[in-house]
Amino acid sequence: MAGSLPPLFGSYRPDLFDAVQAPAMLARVVAALDPWVDVFLAETQSSLAEARCSAEAASRTGKPLWLAVTLRDEVPLAEGPAVLRSGESVAELVALASEMGAEAVLFNCSRPEVMTSAVLDAVAAADRSLAVGVYANAFEPVSVRGAANEVVSAHRADLEQGRWPLFVNDWLLAGATIVGGCCGVMPRHLAEIRGTVDRFLADRPS
Repeated sequence: MAGSLPPLFGSYRPDLFDAVQAPAMLARVVAALDPWVDVFLAETQSSLAEARCSAEAASRTGKPLWLAVTLRDEVPLAEGPAVLRSGESVAELVALASEMGAEAVLFNCSRPEVMTSAVLDAVAAADRSLAVGVYANAFEPVSVRGAANEVVSAHRADLEQGRWPLFVNDWLLAGATIVGGCCGVMPRHLAEIRGTVDRFLADRPS
């Protein structure tokens, strides 16, 4: 059972993160979740400062920590490597995860198209003990200037055309060992994800 440590001041808005207020707020969330969870998952983190604060709050429990960040995914997709919503690099995230003793780095609540690049960068920067994972959303992208939940997000119709298995296979080939779904991902999509993982594992040399 994973205990979610969410963005406290607005998803996708690293500029709104308040490092003064956050520790006390996170302490209350961690204390409430601690008796019931096996791992803490700091997710949809938009900046290294936000991720660090969540990691510090969870570290006091001694339980495993996973760090999940959201990536810039506005259209058109920018050239170059994947970056957090803050513009910070995946390599910097991996360094933070290692420093904080996290067991996994994940990328979530962003378009599936930006995930493969992030996985490749994370695998290249991490040692073998750090798991890398993906759980993308199924929504139209949000501008770098916008925030999640300001409007009702539209589902992407093109993802109903059997494209999830293609994305998932790319993530697995890039080195992801944890895959799933985030906002807008339905049970039918999860079934496709599970089927793709099963086929990938079955096709691997023994």
